[in-house]
Amino acid sequence: MAVPLPEPSQAVLKRPNPSYSPLTELSKPFLLDPASRSYKHQYANIYFIRLVELRPIVEERAQERWKHVRGKPPLLPRILNLTRSQLCYIVGTVYLDMPLKPNVLEDMARDHWLAPPAPRAKFYSAQDAVHLEDESGRVRLVGERIRRERDREGGVIMAALGMETSSGDFEVIDLCFAGLPDLLENPAGPSKENGKGKHKASSTDEDVEMNGSRNGEEERTWVALVSGLSVGAQEAPADLKCELLVEWLTGESGSISDQLDGGEIARLILAGNSLTTPVRGEDDKKIKRFNSSSKPLFPNHPTKTLSTLLSDLLASALPINLIPGPSDPAGATLPQQPLPKVMFGGKGKTEGLVCETNPAWLEIGGKSFLGTGGQTLDDIYKYLPSNSRLAMARRTLEWRHIAPTAPDTLWIYPFPDADPFIIKRRPDVYVIGNQPEFETALVGDSDSPTRIVLLPSFAKTGTLALVCVETLECKTVNFEVPAWIGEEVKEEGDVEME
Repeated sequence: MAVPLPEPSQAVLKRPNPSYSPLTELSKPFLLDPASRSYKHQYANIYFIRLVELRPIVEERAQERWKHVRGKPPLLPRILNLTRSQLCYIVGTVYLDMPLKPNVLEDMARDHWLAPPAPRAKFYSAQDAVHLEDESGRVRLVGERIRRERDREGGVIMAALGMETSSGDFEVIDLCFAGLPDLLENPAGPSKENGKGKHKASSTDEDVEMNGSRNGEEERTWVALVSGLSVGAQEAPADLKCELLVEWLTGESGSISDQLDGGEIARLILAGNSLTTPVRGEDDKKIKRFNSSSKPLFPNHPTKTLSTLLSDLLASALPINLIPGPSDPAGATLPQQPLPKVMFGGKGKTEGLVCETNPAWLEIGGKSFLGTGGQTLDDIYKYLPSNSRLAMARRTLEWRHIAPTAPDTLWIYPFPDADPFIIKRRPDVYVIGNQPEFETALVGDSDSPTRIVLLPSFAKTGTLALVCVETLECKTVNFEVPAWIGEEVKEEGDVEME
């Protein structure tokens, strides 16, 4: 008598149940009280608070770094106390004088009939001037060390070792930043409970027994990371990829190995741009068609489509953390506030869904996660000559600040007495969404590393990232959509035949 094979759903239902915490102390500064929200405050307060909080850390690290320098250079408490030809070090906020950077005063001074210039990919140029400033004044930094520094960034708190020149500039010998903060120690440990297209996965069927377990492998807890679903895009394959993603996460597609992979995922984090960006002029066209037709005004409702997608995932006992991004209806200023859960259905349909701020802190299985929608890194990219976004993400940890370009060119709320973007504790996993390509790296000591993950647009690349809670191992699963029947797909290098 033949023995029946196990149903695929049996493996999917046994999801890990790790501990979870919203990390209220770290997340609370990003929440804005609607009753007391005010935009009348001056942005200068943010720069002052940033300097006050980070200066003692930078001073301590600079003292340790330069304590063996010949002459024992002193720390000058004020930049205006500089003495010509005296070796010393100063601490302040980096200010970049960049001719290509947008200037709102210059824009207002132009004639109104002039068209605005096209946005630039980079503000960096050879004419940039680097300054260091504190409460007393500002001094220009010069020298070969500044010219070679590829990661100097406006808004960063920095120490500079050198001496004042005859022209009144400060010739720099060495630089020092705050450095990586201590890893966030969380007492909570991991819980001991436990078709239409194709996808590519790293596991193989040979490693899977028919009883639904893996040969020689311990059970692991994985967190799924996705960014840029862009639900409601004009291109149908984008939504089809989302359907493939849902089927894989719920164990409804793929081999037994794929179903086991989906069953090991304890939580899903959506890091920004879950909804598509509205196309200018499309609404007007739909309204005109509606006036001359009895068809629905918006036959493809992005919010309803996303709601259905989330409901299917939640029904499979997969909790979801939803972080807004640039294209989501959560405002243009950071920190973006949580999307209303009522957008995605009633209370019964959204159980297990957590709508987060951007940025957002959370803890899963004893590991802390810091997630952003990607605006902070996109703005930093404009200031630096380098194209390595992974190196820039690491530098934000060393600067101990998520958004050093705010409020200069990155819109944020004018906090009167706080700078919530200061990184006081280092996360175990640092997630940045909506980047051009997938990149990852481990930074820090081998005993206390941090996993940096840059997520690309899922709608464009079909990339899902998985992070293991126990080991911080990171891998990807790629989803592909086949060519539509009868439609010619032109790949790079193909020649169209007449």
